[in-house]
Amino acid sequence: MSIVLASHPTILFATIFAGVLLIYAEANRPGSIVPGCFGLLLVLAPLPALLTPPVRLASAGLLSTGFALCVLQAWFPVRWLATTAGVAGMAAGIARFYVGSADGSAQPNPVAGVLLSGILGVTTSYLATVALRARRAKRLTVH
Repeated sequence: MSIVLASHPTILFATIFAGVLLIYAEANRPGSIVPGCFGLLLVLAPLPALLTPPVRLASAGLLSTGFALCVLQAWFPVRWLATTAGVAGMAAGIARFYVGSADGSAQPNPVAGVLLSGILGVTTSYLATVALRARRAKRLTVH
């Protein structure tokens, strides 16, 4: 039972997204090594199990494009439009991640995919916006 639960795609995506959020926590407080180390482990450990069944390349592309849109939200003047499109892209990528096969491999839960994509997308957009504002507000002093 635990092997089946640990290999379910929704659990694997949740583990990866939790790892990314821990890496964000490390970036927010540099020097606290523990969140970054655990985040990296949580991102890398489920990848072999997640990529074992045949994966749709279009879904992987949607995940990547959605994440990129959430990062680029900081530079777009229209409020939260890129984040909304990014979350929708990530959720669509998660919903149909695996190629349908006769062995009945489990597909990720679409509702959980929307929730996970929303949390990661909004957090990514917010942190990218804060980082861009801080970079623009930074004043360099020359002695």
